[in-house]
Amino acid sequence: MATQRINQRTRTATPSRVRRGNVADQQALRQAALDAAMKLFQTQGLTGVTMRAVATEVGVSAMALYRYFPNKAGLLRGLWEFAITELHGVINAAINQPGLTARQRLRAGVDAFLGYYEARPDYYRLIFMTEQTYVESVESKWSEAPIYQEVMQTSQALTRDVAQEIGGDPSRARLASDLRFALSTGYLHARLINIRYPWESLDALRAQAVEQIATAAENCLLAKS
Repeated sequence: MATQRINQRTRTATPSRVRRGNVADQQALRQAALDAAMKLFQTQGLTGVTMRAVATEVGVSAMALYRYFPNKAGLLRGLWEFAITELHGVINAAINQPGLTARQRLRAGVDAFLGYYEARPDYYRLIFMTEQTYVESVESKWSEAPIYQEVMQTSQALTRDVAQEIGGDPSRARLASDLRFALSTGYLHARLINIRYPWESLDALRAQAVEQIATAAENCLLAKS
């Protein structure tokens, strides 16, 4: 389904001529460039995403593309925002299922986070292992991006709900959320990057990871300052 949505985006129309000063044309070309970058990323990986290759896909000169993206990092920032937005939707769908307790929602969220990147290992490398993705001078600080702020708010709101349910300290929600994130990315790095390690059972490891990550967040909320 995710691939289908991305492929739909790659068919965004590109204006045959970008009229000077026309905001709609400029936005259309910028979106077309991001769609082309996503297409190249999917088919060729990070090395395939170059300014020249994207410009060729869109049908403009490389110099024209530099008017919209100062460098490759700008393109990667766009891909980063797409992936984070999609991940946020996946997590929201998981934690907002009816009838779940806060503790169950916590585990559903961890499971959704891990599952998203397990199904998309290239996205994991893009977001967590590509330094250019986090270049601060492209447009703004990545940590100030609206979607990033939304993800943080969702994570901490869920953690506060868990704190209330288990009698924990809601003021430790940020710390518990950070711990959950650190442990989750640690598991993903082991699972997706350290593939040469002779894991005994990845299925068993996965099940234990979800439970232990959630339990660690709960223990953090219950800990005395």
